Amino acid sequence: MTFKRALAFMLLAVTVLASFAACKTEEKPVEETTLDISGYTIVKPDITSNDITETISNFKKYLLSYTGAELKVSSDWYNPTQTLDESGYEILVGNTNRTVSADAAKELEATEDENSFIIKVTDNKIVILGKNDDTTRRALKYFLVNYAKTVEENSKTVNLKKGHSEIKTVTSDSIIFNNFTEFETILRSTVTAPESKWAIGTYEYPTMIQLRHNGKHNGTLLSTLESGDAGYRIMKSTDDGVTWKQIASVKDYLNNGYVTTWMPFLYELPVDIGDYKEGTIILAATSRNKSSDFDISTITLYVSTNQGRSWKTICNVDKAGGLSWGVWEPFLIYEESTERLYCFYSDDSDPKHDQKLVYKYTTDLKTWSELKECVACDDPALRPGMISIAKMSNGEYAMAFEMVGISGAPIYIKKTKNLDDWGPVSDYGQPVKTAEGITFGSAPWCNWTPAGGECGTLIVVGKHPVPYANTEEGAKMLISFDYGKTYVAIDNPIPYAIYSDSRCGYSPHLSFSEDGSILYYMNNPEYGVKYSCEYIELVKIKITGMDD
Repeated sequence: MTFKRALAFMLLAVTVLASFAACKTEEKPVEETTLDISGYTIVKPDITSNDITETISNFKKYLLSYTGAELKVSSDWYNPTQTLDESGYEILVGNTNRTVSADAAKELEATEDENSFIIKVTDNKIVILGKNDDTTRRALKYFLVNYAKTVEENSKTVNLKKGHSEIKTVTSDSIIFNNFTEFETILRSTVTAPESKWAIGTYEYPTMIQLRHNGKHNGTLLSTLESGDAGYRIMKSTDDGVTWKQIASVKDYLNNGYVTTWMPFLYELPVDIGDYKEGTIILAATSRNKSSDFDISTITLYVSTNQGRSWKTICNVDKAGGLSWGVWEPFLIYEESTERLYCFYSDDSDPKHDQKLVYKYTTDLKTWSELKECVACDDPALRPGMISIAKMSNGEYAMAFEMVGISGAPIYIKKTKNLDDWGPVSDYGQPVKTAEGITFGSAPWCNWTPAGGECGTLIVVGKHPVPYANTEEGAKMLISFDYGKTYVAIDNPIPYAIYSDSRCGYSPHLSFSEDGSILYYMNNPEYGVKYSCEYIELVKIKITGMDD
């Protein structure tokens, strides 16, 4: 009995030890935190908007860029005489006919906020769905940024696991485009306004610069505008546009008896030119004599070497006649390759043309080149005018101008890679309009920033819709992500009304922060009562693209 008991005890001990050893060496299964999407297909509803179709195309492109997974896109159409096969691995975008899309839509419907979207993962589906096209677009961007951009390159995975489900609500004051570039309004402020809302007169034609070549003063904002014959007000902001104060009033002390009236333009020298150092502030504007018939106008330059506090009148770029044959609307731009400062402007003085676009250049701010044409139409009755020029990363300059003489004074863009060669002067480029025909006319401004899409962002603004619509709303803002080949329209960030004799929206202005991520947009909406006066408002818009 003793031997049998001992043997039994030994066998029990061995069993217990073996069991203990098995417990010590057994490993728990590793929880999957990524999902292989290499075998998935992107599926969209068979009937959907062109905007969502374009957005899905960009979604596919970014998925490939971030994960290395090259997925096909197909619609959810199927032969209704056959049973719908839902066994495939799919990324479902929008309200598809798949069962899991319907289930996700029910969950989303339970939320009261219209700015919501859902992302849900089942065994073989990923659902990305918003309550409308805008929120679906935001859901796709959210998916890319949070789950695709965060994985290893060429992993062909996303940072999601089966069973994941989340509902998000969008709260920011922003616009999102089909390429996922986003415009978010971050500030509205008044630059300057008449003392009374019942005043008679106009505050218009604002321009602005952010100092970049003035050492400790860099980042300061300076602005000017038209506000009568008392001189050009110089407004300053040291808190990036939140508050403003007037620091100077610029008058013409070169042309005896002339008044500073119209079309001021601010510019900061990016390099030394002649006797003037990098960081010198230049104001170019149109002066006129005080004679009763107003028979002389000039393009005159003023300089400040102390960040806009005091000014000196230094030269006339050109001089011509009065209202019917004068010189107007100067625009300055420096070209590194030629080391020239160019002054573009509108010229009424040629009897062969009602108006044409011309320029001169200087290398010392004392002497100027002979006058050269960039747009002079074959039809002498046409009046191209109000130049602004933006340099883009493809090496092209885009020049926007109005074409008075065509109904509504539509806006055109003409391009060149050389400021001294605009091709045939009778060629006035292409009209600025969307594929749907949305466009505008009069008082244009254009500018370009590297922020946004792969080609950066070209923005063009103007005064009124073309043709004049049955509305009192001002012009849209047009955006291009392909160097001005195509445009999309958004509501004007500074809403204003258009009346028969209103000056609202006359010559809006676009400029950017040094890194291009902040758009400073200025315009003159109505201040007070209809037909009374306008004030200058600033809107700051943060621009972010997928790779910003």
